[in-house]
Amino acid sequence: MKTMRFLSFLLSVVLLLPLLSSCAEAPQSYVAPEGEAWFMGFASEEIPLPETDDPLYIAGYRQGKEITGVLDLQRANAVWMDTGDAGVLLIGIDCVGLGSDTVNKIREELSDFCRQTNCVSVNVYATHTHAGVDTLGLWGPIAVDGKNDAFMENLIHAAVSAAKGAYADRSQGKLLLGTTVPEDLLYDSRRPQEYDSTLYQLRFVPDHADQNGIRLLSYAAHAESLRGDNTLLSRDFPGAISDGIKAATGDDTLFLPGAIGGLIMTRELVDEPFDATENLRLTGEALTKAVLSIDSETELSPSLSIASEKVEIPLDNTLFLCYRFLGILGNPAVDGEGETGYSLVSELGVLALGNVTLALIPGEIFPELVSGNGLGAEDPEPLSVIARRHGIENLLIVSLCNDELGYIVPPSDYLINPDAPYLDGIEDATGENHYEETNSTGIRTAALLAEAFEEILSLITEPRG
Repeated sequence: MKTMRFLSFLLSVVLLLPLLSSCAEAPQSYVAPEGEAWFMGFASEEIPLPETDDPLYIAGYRQGKEITGVLDLQRANAVWMDTGDAGVLLIGIDCVGLGSDTVNKIREELSDFCRQTNCVSVNVYATHTHAGVDTLGLWGPIAVDGKNDAFMENLIHAAVSAAKGAYADRSQGKLLLGTTVPEDLLYDSRRPQEYDSTLYQLRFVPDHADQNGIRLLSYAAHAESLRGDNTLLSRDFPGAISDGIKAATGDDTLFLPGAIGGLIMTRELVDEPFDATENLRLTGEALTKAVLSIDSETELSPSLSIASEKVEIPLDNTLFLCYRFLGILGNPAVDGEGETGYSLVSELGVLALGNVTLALIPGEIFPELVSGNGLGAEDPEPLSVIARRHGIENLLIVSLCNDELGYIVPPSDYLINPDAPYLDGIEDATGENHYEETNSTGIRTAALLAEAFEEILSLITEPRG
């Protein structure tokens, strides 16, 4: 039945094919001169709900589910960073994900600002809360764009305002790396049981006591401690951590989602019957306590570099193509090698801060593709191995950055339903549910991103071995 709902859209795809065009851009890179100190700033803006009678659909679970109340409003949080020369912006949006079309609108709005401040790179990512307004369009009623135009305008405005505020908050200080491992908090819902349980912290300590500190926290878990029956708007645990750190220390927090594909989640911390808001509270408290327990940190030298590359990802997923032409997904499509005959133009980036490197991944990458654990012979070289070859000591993943391609699945574990490819899931011989493939672009995505990662690193590092 689900298959039949979308077959009728294929005709509209054929009629709109002439609108596609080719696209190719050279890689972009910037390596700052060695600085004497770090300069960072932070700002946060609430994303107000629009004054409208139109429904607001909650993202991340079932289609057509409307938001019924508010626990806390979504926010746009921004960090500016430089070492005395050109700067870089990281903008984190409390939402399920953002297509490259929305990211580019934010960049366009900031274009004059970037020229005035010598900002060389704007990077926008989603914290991946499953309790926010639909920002991709996938969770409206069947074949209906679930995005609300007024809310999306509010989101873009908040992101731009936060970015400018972060620059205005710029101060001098030092940057420290610390880690901790929250005990027994994560689980992987798909074999192999592979995930990074480490919580990473980059902590900016300003030279002057009248300035707030800034913490960048990287943790690899879906922000869905409220679970699937929830209909209340919330930032979920990224917001709870930010609020907890602010109350305890006065520091501002930017949450970075790690390698969450697979599907990595936090465990339920309440007994039956399940209480969603209590589970959120306990999860936030556990993670905040873990952050505050970090007592060993190393200082990062004030060196910064950024590089990015446009990547054409073959589009095998027919459903994604239908969404694209219905206006639900805004990623640019071009003639390509996908099974649909087309590719999506996406972007991969790398941000190096001292001896810490952030891989800016345009989707939800499986942890195996980073660590190498559990991969098969047909899988691409893991990102950690590529990084070590380029002398990288600490590799952090920022998922859902500058685009959302869905799940990035190892080819050796990629399985689609032969009767309804990408429309219905399937179980393998062991009973494993291969749901994630239905929300992926195709089997070649992982390898192409690994190749692009190698190319990008060559722009800002010298290979070592």
